[in-house]
Amino acid sequence: METLSALLSALPDTYALYASLFIIACKAVTVFVKPPAPTSKVAWLYQIVSLIGLNVGWAANRLQVGKTGVMVARTDADEAKAALAQANIPLASPKPTDRPS
Repeated sequence: METLSALLSALPDTYALYASLFIIACKAVTVFVKPPAPTSKVAWLYQIVSLIGLNVGWAANRLQVGKTGVMVARTDADEAKAALAQANIPLASPKPTDRPS
């Protein structure tokens, strides 16, 4: 991240606000837009937007291109759900009010 900081500090002050808004906009896209399937023609674009939005390390979104909410490959999603069901682990609901107590 030091190189990114150096790159941003090298920008003239008149463009710093626009660069920051661009990064924030890319982050907002990754928050509100569901990642496409890995075979999608726009998957590479989503990954670039995700990188510009600083979705790396601990800040990475839970949902990513090619992965489900339980962080397995989409091709293995059905097997993962079956394994969770067999172990009596309920799947998390997107709405907290729908979760069993």
